[in-house]
Amino acid sequence: MIFTVTPNPCVDKTVFIDTLKIGTFMRSQRCTCIPGGKGTNVSRAVKALGRPTRAMVVVGSHPGAHVVDMIENQDGVKCAPAWVESQTRTITTVLEESIHRQTAFFEPGSKVTGAEYDGIIETFRKAVEGAKVVTFNGTVSDPAIRTLYRDLIPIAKERGALTILDSHGPEFALGLESVPHMVKPNVAETEELVGYKLDTRDAQWKAIDSFHDKGVNLVVLSLGKDGALVSRESERFQVVPPAIKEVNPVGSGDALVSGFAIGLLEDLPLRDMATLGCAAGTANAMSWDIGHFTKAEVDALINQVEIREA
Repeated sequence: MIFTVTPNPCVDKTVFIDTLKIGTFMRSQRCTCIPGGKGTNVSRAVKALGRPTRAMVVVGSHPGAHVVDMIENQDGVKCAPAWVESQTRTITTVLEESIHRQTAFFEPGSKVTGAEYDGIIETFRKAVEGAKVVTFNGTVSDPAIRTLYRDLIPIAKERGALTILDSHGPEFALGLESVPHMVKPNVAETEELVGYKLDTRDAQWKAIDSFHDKGVNLVVLSLGKDGALVSRESERFQVVPPAIKEVNPVGSGDALVSGFAIGLLEDLPLRDMATLGCAAGTANAMSWDIGHFTKAEVDALINQVEIREA
C-alpha cells in the first residue's frame, strides 16, 4: 500500500467563465470541486492506476470535513484525517475559457498548536502501519510545524517503508536530515536549497549529486515539459514525455511521483518506473481535473516516452 501525507490540503474549486470582468458580478454555468493538495493528488493518481493507497491529511472545521468526504466518496480513497481546530483552506481558481487563462485565489493554511502537532504525529504512527511506500508531499500549513517531515520520516523507515519527499523550503531542508529514500524537487525548489542556478545540465547533475551526498538513494529532478533527470547508483538518464496538447499541467509532478511510488512498491526496474511516472504526468496534463486520467490513457502513452542516456 502507498500512503500519502498532505499537511496543507484544500478544497480545490474551479469556476469556469468566458471572460473575467474585474469589479462586476460574474455568473458561472459550471464549476468543479476536488480535494486539493499534493499528497491527495498522488493518491488519486495511484488509485487511477489500480494500486492500493491511503491518504493522510491535516484538516480542520467544515472545509476539512469536506476534504475528507471528497477523498473517500469522490476519489474512493481511504482517508486518515489528523484534525486541528483551524479551518482548512479553500483555493478558488477562475478559468477564462475563451483565452484559457486562470487566476487562483489562495486562502491561508491551518494554524497548528503544539498539542495538535503531537496529535498529527500520533495519527501518522497508527495510520502508516502496513504501508510499503510513504510519500510526503508539499509544504506545511504553519511555519511552526516545519519539522514535520523530519519527525515523520524516521517513523515510516522504522516500519520498513520506503520514503519519498516532494517539498521545498525549510520543511524540505529539514526533511532531508532524516534521509528519505527518494526526493523529487523541481529546478526552482532545488535552486532554493543549493543556492546556485541550475541553468546548465552540469549544474543540474551537480545538484543531484548533492542529494546523494546526503544519503538519498534515488533523485528525480523535475524539468517540467522536458521530463526529469533520474539518478540512482550507477543509473543516470533523462526521461522525456511525448508532445501533447497541454490542458492543465498542475498536478503532473504528483502524477510523476505516483509512478515512482508504484515502481518502488512493485520493485520495478528504474527505467520502467520512470516511464510509468512520466506517462502518468503526461496523461494528467491532458485534462483539466488533476489526476482524473485512466490507466488505459497512461498505458497508451508509455511507448511514447523517451529515455535519453546521460
